[in-house]
Amino acid sequence: MENQTIERLEGTDCPDTCVPQARTIARFQASIEAVAGKWKIGILCALLDGKLRFGDLRRALPGITQHMLTVQLRDLEANGLLTRTVHAEVPPRVEYALTAASLALLPVFRSLRDWAEIHGDALLARGAEPRAPRKNAATREKKARRD
Repeated sequence: MENQTIERLEGTDCPDTCVPQARTIARFQASIEAVAGKWKIGILCALLDGKLRFGDLRRALPGITQHMLTVQLRDLEANGLLTRTVHAEVPPRVEYALTAASLALLPVFRSLRDWAEIHGDALLARGAEPRAPRKNAATREKKARRD
């Protein structure tokens, strides 16, 4: 039987046909989902200047409900993109801050912002409206356990 392997381009995970492996696609999709949604980019941007408390974040994101902010913060924390620090004080003080992983996204966000400056108006004209966030795998798993 002849060898069925595909040669890889030097220095890449991509075969010479430029069709990425399923694992590469899965990692990419998981990365996109970690920051996708109506509020996550805004939360991350609000934290660029440093630690913020829940109320500060809520004021920085007009229109977000307390429940939605809580859900988004928990999701970002679960994905390693922010830290939640509870200070042992009365009244309790909780602060949120970016992690090294979220700071590593800055060049990506800058590139995406630049891309959006060029292509964003065309997307909006075609009706590419922001969609409601999809439930992540953890949410689906919790629901499956309840059923």
